[in-house]
Amino acid sequence: MLSAILTPLRARFETSPLVGTVAPPSDENEDDIAPEDFARDVLIELMRNAVEKLKVIGDDRSKVEVLTEVHRIMLENACTKDVFREMDGFLAIINILSTLRTSRDEGLVAELEEQVLNETVEVARLVFVIASEAMSDDDVNTQYFERHVGYQSLAEAWEPLVMDPRIGDQILGFLFSFALRDFSISSLFMSLREAEPDDLDSRIKDIEVRLGIIAQPGAIGILLDLLPKLSEDSMLRYVVYRILERLSALRHRNKVILSGLGILGRLFQIFTSQKSLSPSGKERRIVQKLLRRILDLGATTVDTRIMFQSAVGPDGSLDADVLDMIRAGIKSRWPDHFSFEKRAILNFHEENTKGLPSSGFTFMIWIWLERYPAQEAHTIFSSAFAKYRWFHIAVVYYPHRGPHPNLRFFVDGVLIDMMSWAYPRPESTAQTGLYVIGDDSEEASMSWCMASATLLSKPLGDHLPRFIHHLGPRYNATFQSQNLVKFLTYEASTSLNIFLSNVGSSKTGTPPDVVALVKAINDGIGVEETSVVFLFSPAAYLPSADVSSPTLSRFTKDGDVRATKAYCVDTAMWEIGGVAVPLRLIQLAKTPHELSRTLGILTDGLRNSWQNSEDMERMRGYEILSEILRGKSALINMTSYETLFEFLGMNFKTPDHSTITNPIAYRFIALDFELWSRTRVEIQRIHFEHFVDLVVTSRYRRFNAKQRLSGIGLTRQFLFIWQTSWYTVDSLPFFLKAFKAVMESTFLAEETIKPVLSYLAAHLHDASGVSSPASVLSRIDHDGAHEKAEHLFKVFVSLISESSDCYSRFSVTLPLTRIYLLLLGDKPSSFVAKQVLDLIAISLNKSKSFSRKFELVSGWTVLKTVLPDVWDANIHAVAFSILLGHAGDQGPVVACSHIFPAILSSLTKMLVAAVHELPSQDVEINETEGRSVACAEAIVEEIVRLQSSCPTFLQLFESQQTTQTFIHAFQSFVARLSSTNEVSHYHVRICEKLMHFGLTLALDNAAAGPQKREILDILQNAEQLINGGDSQSTRIDPTLVSERRSVRHRFGSARLSLQLGERTVQKSMARTQEWRSTIILTEQKRLRKNYLDWREQNRQVSRLSDWMIPLSAERGLWEKPNLHHAWRLDETEGPYRVRKKMESNMVAPLSSKVDEDTQLRTIELPQPEDQTSLRMEVPPWAESYEISSTDAEDNHQLAEEIIDDKHRRVRHELEPGDVIEAISTVARITGVDSSPGLLICGRTHFYILEGLVESDDREIIDAQDAPRSLLFVPGSILELNGIQQAQRWSYEQIAGLSNRMFLFRDVALEIYLKDSRSVLLVFTDRKKRIDMDRRLSSAINGRSLAATSSTGLTPGLLKSPFASLVSARVIAGFRADELSTAQRKWQTKEISNFTYLSILNQISGRTPSDATQYPVLPWVLKDYESEHLDFSSRDIFRDLTQPMGALTPARREAAHSRYENLESVGEKPFHYGTHFSSSMIVCHFLIRLAPFTNMFKTLQGGDWDLPDRLFSDIHRAYSSASQDIRGDVRELIPEFYTCPEFLENSANLNFGVQQNTGKRIHHVVLPPWAKQDPLLFIVLNRRALESDYVSENLPAWIDLIWGCKQRDPASLNVFHPLSYEGSIDLDSITDELEREATVGIIHNFGQTPRRLFGAPHPPRFTQGPPSLPLGTLYGVEEDYELLVQGTRTATRDLHGGAVQSLTVDLIGEKILPHAAGILSVPSRPHEQVEWGFSRSGRSAASQLRTSVDGRIAQIVEGIECTCATFADSENLITGSQDNIVRLWRILRSGGYSSGTSAMSISLLNMMRVHRDSILCVAASRPWSIIVSGSKDGSAALWDLNRAVYMRSIWHGEVGVHLATINESTGYIATCSRQKLCLHTINARPIATIDLNFSAHPYVPPTITSLAFHERDYSRLGILATGSPDGKITLRTWNTDRTPKGERALWEFVTLRVLKAEKSSAITALKFVGERLYHGDSDGQVFSWDLPD
Repeated sequence: MLSAILTPLRARFETSPLVGTVAPPSDENEDDIAPEDFARDVLIELMRNAVEKLKVIGDDRSKVEVLTEVHRIMLENACTKDVFREMDGFLAIINILSTLRTSRDEGLVAELEEQVLNETVEVARLVFVIASEAMSDDDVNTQYFERHVGYQSLAEAWEPLVMDPRIGDQILGFLFSFALRDFSISSLFMSLREAEPDDLDSRIKDIEVRLGIIAQPGAIGILLDLLPKLSEDSMLRYVVYRILERLSALRHRNKVILSGLGILGRLFQIFTSQKSLSPSGKERRIVQKLLRRILDLGATTVDTRIMFQSAVGPDGSLDADVLDMIRAGIKSRWPDHFSFEKRAILNFHEENTKGLPSSGFTFMIWIWLERYPAQEAHTIFSSAFAKYRWFHIAVVYYPHRGPHPNLRFFVDGVLIDMMSWAYPRPESTAQTGLYVIGDDSEEASMSWCMASATLLSKPLGDHLPRFIHHLGPRYNATFQSQNLVKFLTYEASTSLNIFLSNVGSSKTGTPPDVVALVKAINDGIGVEETSVVFLFSPAAYLPSADVSSPTLSRFTKDGDVRATKAYCVDTAMWEIGGVAVPLRLIQLAKTPHELSRTLGILTDGLRNSWQNSEDMERMRGYEILSEILRGKSALINMTSYETLFEFLGMNFKTPDHSTITNPIAYRFIALDFELWSRTRVEIQRIHFEHFVDLVVTSRYRRFNAKQRLSGIGLTRQFLFIWQTSWYTVDSLPFFLKAFKAVMESTFLAEETIKPVLSYLAAHLHDASGVSSPASVLSRIDHDGAHEKAEHLFKVFVSLISESSDCYSRFSVTLPLTRIYLLLLGDKPSSFVAKQVLDLIAISLNKSKSFSRKFELVSGWTVLKTVLPDVWDANIHAVAFSILLGHAGDQGPVVACSHIFPAILSSLTKMLVAAVHELPSQDVEINETEGRSVACAEAIVEEIVRLQSSCPTFLQLFESQQTTQTFIHAFQSFVARLSSTNEVSHYHVRICEKLMHFGLTLALDNAAAGPQKREILDILQNAEQLINGGDSQSTRIDPTLVSERRSVRHRFGSARLSLQLGERTVQKSMARTQEWRSTIILTEQKRLRKNYLDWREQNRQVSRLSDWMIPLSAERGLWEKPNLHHAWRLDETEGPYRVRKKMESNMVAPLSSKVDEDTQLRTIELPQPEDQTSLRMEVPPWAESYEISSTDAEDNHQLAEEIIDDKHRRVRHELEPGDVIEAISTVARITGVDSSPGLLICGRTHFYILEGLVESDDREIIDAQDAPRSLLFVPGSILELNGIQQAQRWSYEQIAGLSNRMFLFRDVALEIYLKDSRSVLLVFTDRKKRIDMDRRLSSAINGRSLAATSSTGLTPGLLKSPFASLVSARVIAGFRADELSTAQRKWQTKEISNFTYLSILNQISGRTPSDATQYPVLPWVLKDYESEHLDFSSRDIFRDLTQPMGALTPARREAAHSRYENLESVGEKPFHYGTHFSSSMIVCHFLIRLAPFTNMFKTLQGGDWDLPDRLFSDIHRAYSSASQDIRGDVRELIPEFYTCPEFLENSANLNFGVQQNTGKRIHHVVLPPWAKQDPLLFIVLNRRALESDYVSENLPAWIDLIWGCKQRDPASLNVFHPLSYEGSIDLDSITDELEREATVGIIHNFGQTPRRLFGAPHPPRFTQGPPSLPLGTLYGVEEDYELLVQGTRTATRDLHGGAVQSLTVDLIGEKILPHAAGILSVPSRPHEQVEWGFSRSGRSAASQLRTSVDGRIAQIVEGIECTCATFADSENLITGSQDNIVRLWRILRSGGYSSGTSAMSISLLNMMRVHRDSILCVAASRPWSIIVSGSKDGSAALWDLNRAVYMRSIWHGEVGVHLATINESTGYIATCSRQKLCLHTINARPIATIDLNFSAHPYVPPTITSLAFHERDYSRLGILATGSPDGKITLRTWNTDRTPKGERALWEFVTLRVLKAEKSSAITALKFVGERLYHGDSDGQVFSWDLPD
């Protein structure tokens, strides 16, 4: 069993040990040996001998004796443990254990079975005892046993014993005792076996005190591995699970150990599998409990993935138990930490130090206590800290504090204590210092944890410890990031903001220390790397740490310290898929319980994870969540509600602690009233109540109102909701209560006052006559609008009356007098009038001048006019309240006499009405019956009462007009009453009371003499009316009613009685009505705008579905089974505009985009408290309240200018801060399809939005709703139902512009981008194209309009030697002089034939974006029948001097005849009715390749052509184009030389069956020499194109296409006249039918390229090797045997590290070596990116750094980067431990690509698909592709432009550690320990080679480096690989060994093995031209050169 285990022995003595007792070796100086040393040597020798005996001993009794001896020796001296290990003692005891038997052989003397079992048990016990003792307090032995012996060997040895039921429990007890290193509990399982099942829990609880800490975790692992085999012993399984659960509950260390064992996955599988067997079983419950215990420390990414996958069934149903498990785990908050038990210390070794930093220090530590120390010396712990929670402790020493204490002690950021402390003096000489954390005493008994400990050589400010505490224990970096605020959670950010608002609130301004704190938080603390003395973090001590790192060598540990990696589930969820995972779970929830659980998973995953918070913000997750919940509103119960709102900051246990912690979530969830209006009424109630809690109940209400609710337009939202019908009547009281609280908290001019008053003014009165601006408001609830306004008016008035502050703000915001009249109107309801009177009463109480101001605006007169019509009991009370004011101690006094005329006018109206109301004598008067009588009597009674109780009341009648009004009322009442037939007793009562008051008034001095006499006359008439005509009248002495007032008094009375005339009042009311009309229109516009904005917001959110695609796509979390990929040709262009990269139809564009500018967890500087809230804007009329000031311009004070946002549909697509400057409707051309859309020019970016157009009134509308005139693009197929993309680019990404012809119309513009893409846009006319061309050109930095002229030329092409690797952005255009440069380079063989033809196509206007002008390439071969191609034979090539229509005599004759016949009839003659290139030809060839598949069907009228006419056979296609008289004359397209995918029917399309053969058309039939392989066909066809024959004859073909023979009749090369530029002017054709027919002709006849050459094209030079440029004699491919290693190093050596990468310095023309973790920016060698531990070696925290000239420019924390590469000088790709690939943008202070020195990186995208850490990344800018290799055994291919996953290359279970991309071909090489693979850019396998595989991590891989040899065209292709033994292998790949008749078999072929002079590992390779460089593990770089 153990024969395979080889252990290198290192004996203590030189002689080999012998069996038996051997005397110790003699020593000449034996007498000099100390006794203790002699005794030790004896014990060592005894141990050696005993171990040797163990290897050969046979019987069990002897084994017991020897094992006992071994144990005794080991106990006597611990040094014998090393001997035991070195003598293979572990293997010996494992062997003994494996050979134990429980019965004897029959041939031996029979012994008692019990004795046999006892001996066996004793041997087993001793084996475990010895193993335990050998590893006790001995890390070396423990590590040796784990690595070289293994617990698996132990499991194989002990399993047979455990399976024996007679001794199984005993053996199991030994193993468990071994695990706990306590053999006093070895009988545990035996004792529990005897217990009753119901007593098991109590028995286990009794022994809890005996359970200690797990010492051997591996033993627990093999114990759990055994349990599934004990399927019949349920009791044993239950006991094991129960004991493990108690172990994890009793001690945190046990939980750490169990979590680190990786048993979570097994337990979870057991838990889920038992659900069907025993869904409520006891065993399952204890497994669930144990799972929860372990999940407290989190779960690995793999385990978390399994849990989430198990949560969703195949049918989309959710598993409630799994959801509960996930939620339990996601609550875990444990950081990576150290676990300390008893004696345990951490050390940091500081070299060359003289003591503590002289500048002071800051020491910070995160601790968690489980057990206090027993020593009293540590009383600070027991008195200051509680158990089981994290504390942050900071000690800060300030060396220069003067008289103030210089040592400060902070706990959780709060200053607890301070003292003066004498700083230790520094040592005189530098020496090695030691920093120690922990307790080194043997008596230590403390159990505690530490997350991190930091010592800085600078004292931090008093407020900074608070901020650092809020970062939390998960943060374990060095505070060097400039963006520390991103590590804050929402709760932490809110807590800091509240703290700052408290300490920073001051009328004198914000304190300087608070300003400094806010700056430090938002811009970085400013900790330099030199300020970090040390940082203890678990990363330095984890098993995965590189112990050879210089950084880690300074960190050591001693004692019982265990570094723990806490795999928090929220972090694992983020690594798997981010918040899209819980959002999908919420989407699948179907019951209230499922919804509450899934919401809990989401909120708990967000609460303490800044990564998930960023992810949620990036993907607009809160909007998505709101959209999902709207559809599940019926499922929302109280639990779901509380889960959501607790996350938002509500505290339901203590509401006064409620605040808004997450403003963005609060905005989209809590303020989504549409969502909550769909819930149950009780949910609606508590939803409204939470507003009250926030702004009224909460102690943080000022913070909530000022910093959370202010500025979001909450009042306007309430007003909008108030106008809808979303809420039922039952919810309206709750709504109004919440609205009132919100209004009071945000009672500012623009926030609340103006919006509410504007709404009230528009809705309190009848708005008939004012039309709505649009019918869109038909969906708004108009029913009951007046009643709703009245309800809100009442709330507003109550708010004004209850809050003096609100009234003060109200009074200074608007002119109250005019506002009251506006609200009152000319025909108000009694309710409105009463509320207005309440407001007037409030104003009178608050302001003494209000009465006069109200009089100046005719207010009292208006009341006099309006009130009589609406008078009721409520108005009566308020009116007399205004009249009297607040009654004092002296009784009622008239306070406001101006209201009395209105009262008298109302009395007059009531008296007149009362005459006509004749209620019967027995009817009680109420509101409906006899209302006027009641009101009149009430007024009269009040007047009579006041006459007697108010001494100043009669002074009101000193005004003659007032008296006259009363007289008129009295007289009219009596007169009308006299004319009635019947007088009721009600009328009599009124009349008597009027008579009483009239008599009093006549006798008083207040009235004038004539008025007195008039009153007397009325009195007499009234008395006659009451008493009858026969009664005697009352006689009054005339002297009592005579005039007794002075003349002066009468004049004064007349002056006081002056009132405005009726005309003035009417004018004032007319102005008010005009004002109201304006406000109504404004409100209607605002309501329409709000509704449209709401609808647009919902539309945008409903389209947010891309987040789901990665979850169900390939390698997604819930990958769909049998997922079939549909692929299409990607628009990305490789070198020379080659398109061959495929993309999936399931691609989610920009699904992982990151916007770092959007930071929602910011810390805000508190605003100083001042009185600005009370000193609001003073209205222009505030200075004067004269009548003349109330002119018409005041009517716009509440009437805002509502601008209808016509661009709302597109504004959300803009980059933050960008604004629209120009918009144009365009059509994007793709092949023959045109997609209508918008081209938008912003200030910083330009945008192309498909599916939208701009209407004639400049409104953005859907293209489907647009008139045809806006969409018609001649010659294209209108596509309205495709994917509507929204793309954006910054102007710096534009590489060039070219004006293009489209169907011979000069209306197109082609934009070339630096990301290897191009866009062809067609405008409606040339003028718009010119305008947009000008805008784009001016926006491009430094570009002139000349660069965008009709030729579209770009300067500087082909001047670089690396021109062969450029992409579309370089060949975007040429200047005229550079065409000759390209021609010269072709002649000198610097560029290939394909490259040259691509350049000519580009210059002549051909583009792959337009199928009518597709690039054209020649047929070069004519042999499509041979088995092999002989490229030395000219017979296989086509005649390039003739056009395709003239390759045979018969064809030449037919062409000549056609030309003469047409000429003879006067027509424009031509040779061919078809063309060599047309849209139909392109789609014909690419019929199998999307999107050309649908284009072909569209051109054919919606269906395939006849099967026999489809492209199905290469040979047949060539014959048709070259020989058949009735055939075509088509040439080829670039795909014949680049893209094998177009030859395969990968989509399995049904093209039909050929009529003549009956065969189904499938893949294209290839020539025999292609061996059934499309790739081989492409390779050989390209080789033919680059052959000597083609190079020799290509000029003749160029003359036919672009040259002097383009329209040459003699060359038989004249095509249809409509195919030439200038022959058709579509714009001049007005008839639609004729226009479309002409377009069809162009499609059919094609377009001839623009002519480029006027003279015959010169030939190519033939001197020198044909595959090398002129003047180059040797090449790597041609002469690899001549490569010789240089004698000297090629560049500087790297000291102390291997060369990991090589970079070309184009500026310095040299090669730059880089060690691991360093990379130079391409073309900028002075700029570098670094990753890994800190430079100084004082911190094991991982960082990503940028540096310029060696100085650090930026530090990014929180990312454990493992590898990196550059796509170009502007894009960085990194891989990390968290399984995520990241794309970064490089920024420089001078601009997007400035050459200034300031450099930083900004995260653009995060790409998730891997399931383990990333090992390597490679990128190619020309092909826009990223390849990432991972430990999960895969290499993932990503699209660089969209940052989306494309495909995977699998290597099995072994990690892919190397990847490289061929920039010329796009080929991808990947390598693992298992194999080396070569694939195409589309992951098509080419060749694979198996390697000598070793899975052991300490054995180096077979291949350690990769590099392609790069050329414009490479016939051979070379891949160089380096190995650890100093060898470099040059390999190519071919199909030469393919068996005849079989499909091509590609394989690697070794060309040569280069042996470096040194045997060091080859760690880096790079080809530069025809030279190879290699870097080795010694840090040196050498070159391999060819002869000169």
